[in-house]
Amino acid sequence: MFVFYKMLNNNKNFNNFRRIIAVKRTSLLALMLALLVSLFASDGFSFMLGGKEMVKNGSGNRSRFLFGTLYVATLYVPANLQGKSAKDIIESNDPMSMVLVIESKLITKDRFLEATIEGFNKAASAGYATAKKQAYLDQFKKIELKKGDILTMSYAGGAVATTLKGAESNKTETLGTIAGLDFKKALYAIWLGPSPVQESLKKGLLSGK
Repeated sequence: MFVFYKMLNNNKNFNNFRRIIAVKRTSLLALMLALLVSLFASDGFSFMLGGKEMVKNGSGNRSRFLFGTLYVATLYVPANLQGKSAKDIIESNDPMSMVLVIESKLITKDRFLEATIEGFNKAASAGYATAKKQAYLDQFKKIELKKGDILTMSYAGGAVATTLKGAESNKTETLGTIAGLDFKKALYAIWLGPSPVQESLKKGLLSGK
């Protein structure tokens, strides 16, 4: 029996077979991990904000030609707003949260702020002006944005709280809080307004997927 086992171990075909099994086992583990991650990011994921349960309304990619995905945005709203129009969501006083996951090293603080200023200007042209734009931009003075960071803008209790979870530190810090439904409307109009940062991203945020 020992001789037979030794022959199998020395057999080239058998060794190749063992390598194939090992690769498939690794692939299976990776697939299981991916399924677990997708479960937490699925439509069934929910959390509490402002006394209401938040559900996923949709998500989409902010992308640029030749550069791919810059960040992934996900919108969470209470059940009574799920599937509603962009205008309904922008103008609602209900709690909600916009989550951006930075997916590219091309996203720096300066580039993000430039795009945000442009977004605020487009929102103002569509009727969602705010005098608190600079206050929001100032929240980013002491931080840097890196790939893997998670930026969250949550509206509850009449104010938008902005937090940043660092990919390297794995710590979450509050960048600031700005009161006013007018500011929330202008901020969310960057992604959901008549002239959004990207039409396909807006469509994804309203898709329910």
